Amino acid sequence: MRLLSLLLLGTLAVGCTSGDPSSPSQPSAQGPTQDERAAEAMLVNAGGRIDKDGSGAIVLVDFSGKPIDGNLMKRIGTLPKLQKLLLRGCPVDNAMLQKIGTPQDLQVLDLRETKVTGAALEQIGQCTKLKNLQFRGNPITDADLKHAGRLTELKVLGLDETAVEGASLESLAGLKQLEELYLFGTPFKEENLAKLAPFTKLKRIRLRGTKIDGSSFEGLADLSELEDLDVSETNFSDAAVEHLLQHNGLKKLNLWATKITDKSLPSVAQLTTLEWLNLDRNSIGDAQIEELTKLPNVTWLHLGSTALTDDGLQKLAPMTQLKTLIVTRTGVTGEGAAQLASKLPETEIQHVYMPEN
Repeated sequence: MRLLSLLLLGTLAVGCTSGDPSSPSQPSAQGPTQDERAAEAMLVNAGGRIDKDGSGAIVLVDFSGKPIDGNLMKRIGTLPKLQKLLLRGCPVDNAMLQKIGTPQDLQVLDLRETKVTGAALEQIGQCTKLKNLQFRGNPITDADLKHAGRLTELKVLGLDETAVEGASLESLAGLKQLEELYLFGTPFKEENLAKLAPFTKLKRIRLRGTKIDGSSFEGLADLSELEDLDVSETNFSDAAVEHLLQHNGLKKLNLWATKITDKSLPSVAQLTTLEWLNLDRNSIGDAQIEELTKLPNVTWLHLGSTALTDDGLQKLAPMTQLKTLIVTRTGVTGEGAAQLASKLPETEIQHVYMPEN
């Protein structure tokens, strides 16, 4: 009887170990399959960068700025745990993108400066775990955005230098988690600015070079988490600056090359949470420059290409927290800069314009 029991146990043991653990159809819990190892070798040999998780599965593929072809894209599409795909500056078009399918764990997709068009958003919209989707310079229109409305986990949406005017932002109403929106260099219109109101978790908005004057910011009071706003190279006005006072958590404000004047400085001075402020290339002089001393947290301040003189510069002496002060292309002289430097020894004062190489 004892012998029969041992035989039965042996049979059960053999039954539990049947099958080939290295077979691609049955991934081993101990590491990547043979197919995954082959994919890794192919991608690395082609110049791609990869990252793997603790089990050895590839979770990131980066071909930024490197050649890539349809065969590589098809191979990328076989990776079962892919989370991040970075293709910025690659010769990828819609047909090549189709070859990766719709990776269900994909969270980051960077298609900036590729040949991918807005038509690809129908495919991309099926990757419902996406949190970061970046375009730049791609031919994307408002009509294309409807497919992105399914990406309800999206936190970052980059549309820089696309053709988006903002007319169909309603189609993105489901993106309740959106924290960053980039619209630099688009024909985004002032009349569509108010359509940002439903995105109450927005922390960063880039509207540089768009068709706005900021008057519609009055309707964006619900954006209570806004920390970083770039409205440079727009018609943003003194009146628009007053509308920013409802955003009492702003840390970074870029007003470079806008339409503001000295009149806006008392309003800017009320944004006391600011840590970074760019007022470069505006109609600002000595008249109310001391208002900026009411900003206790600003450590980086740009006043270049303004009418500031040595007299106005000295009024900034109370800003002992400053780490960087830029006053290039102004009336500030070396003597004036040295005089302020003696009062602000911890501040780097740049008063001579040095063009970038």
